[in-house]
This record gives sequence, C-alpha cells and structure tokens, in this order.
Amino acid sequence: MTLKTKISNLISCLDQKNRLTIFFLIGSMVVGFSQIKTQSIRPDSDRFQIDTIIPSGYVLIPIKLLNADAISSVIGSHGVADIYATVQGERTKLLFSRAKIIKSPVEESTFSVLVKETKAHLLSNSQNPFFAAVQNPRTRAIESESEGNRKPGVKIIYQN
Repeated sequence: MTLKTKISNLISCLDQKNRLTIFFLIGSMVVGFSQIKTQSIRPDSDRFQIDTIIPSGYVLIPIKLLNADAISSVIGSHGVADIYATVQGERTKLLFSRAKIIKSPVEESTFSVLVKETKAHLLSNSQNPFFAAVQNPRTRAIESESEGNRKPGVKIIYQN
C-alpha cells in the first residue's frame, strides 16, 4: 500500500468535523513555525542603536534648531557645529564650540548634540530654539586671539 492510498483511507474514515479539526491543527503549526523562523532571521542586534556609541561622561541631547532646514541640507547624518543660544530669533551667545551634531534618521529637522554631562545644563535651561553653524570636522578649533594680540597679564617681580 502506498502513502497516497493510506492517506485517502484515513480521510474517508474521518467525518467532516474531524477533517476540519485536523486541517486547522496542521495550518496553525505551519503558521507558528513560519513565525519562529522569521523572528530568528531578523534579530534586534542588527539594528543600529545610537546610545551604544555615546562615550562615557557625555550625553546626547535633542535640541530644536532655528535653522534646522538649512543645517539638514548641509550635513549628512552627523557633523560638527557651533551651537548658539537665541533670543527672539537672534544669536546671542556661543554655548558649544565644535560640538558633534547628529540628524535624526526618522525626522530630517530634528537634531541631537553630544556634550559633556557637566555642560548639559546649558541646553536644558533654554526654552528658545538654538542656532547652529556647521564647522569642518577635520580642522581643529582656531583661537580667536593670536598670541601677539593678547593683552599682557600682571607680572610680579620679586627683588632681594
């Protein structure tokens, strides 16, 4: 007797209710095994998590930028920028020089800034949006005053 004839004999012995029950059991097993397989193919570890690369002693703070559209069109996923405080849309004070800025992969006009934990209060205290000026990530910060233009400090001369 072949497998085909054994199955057809088994099916002919079962009534309609038992056939439906067996059909649903086999179907649910197939669906269950396919769900297990697709979950094992896509583990959560494949997704990039930004919080895993934040250095010790630093925090990543989301900020609102007054010039978010302009910055979004200039930088890729991340960059280096000077961050200024604003009052009524005007730049007022440089808060961070050459801060690492990251654009949200979900919303192009949302940014986060990587700053030291001890300086995070400068961003959290402001209700106004900030202003960013993009910097070249490969160059070092340029001193605002050259050595020759510095005012001489107080000299103390001791004589015996």
